[in-house]
Amino acid sequence: MESNYPVDPKTLNDKGTKGVMSSVAGLGFLGVEALLGIPVVGTVISAGLIGLGAIGLLGKTKTDKISGTVLGVAGIAGLTTLFLPGVAHSLLSLGGIGLLGYGLFNLAGFIRGLKKKK
Repeated sequence: MESNYPVDPKTLNDKGTKGVMSSVAGLGFLGVEALLGIPVVGTVISAGLIGLGAIGLLGKTKTDKISGTVLGVAGIAGLTTLFLPGVAHSLLSLGGIGLLGYGLFNLAGFIRGLKKKK
């Protein structure tokens, strides 16, 4: 039965997962970048992201470790706004746009795969 599918279900699942996670992460980066302009809130959010990143790095799956790395980097970039505000905002903006683009690309592949599956 699976030989009738033009698209491998595992590949389709991977594209959908990567698309959603990357898009949400990109929007999150852009949201954090916008909130970092508020001094106390930005520091608290950055510290929280570093904490969540550390928890993710202790996870057992590859997805946990990747998510933890992304969160930790976002937190560190947020804290650098205290010292180098222009550089940190640029990195977070570029990272957010890049992740959003990657996510949308994977979502487009997922939708194409769903259409082929029908």
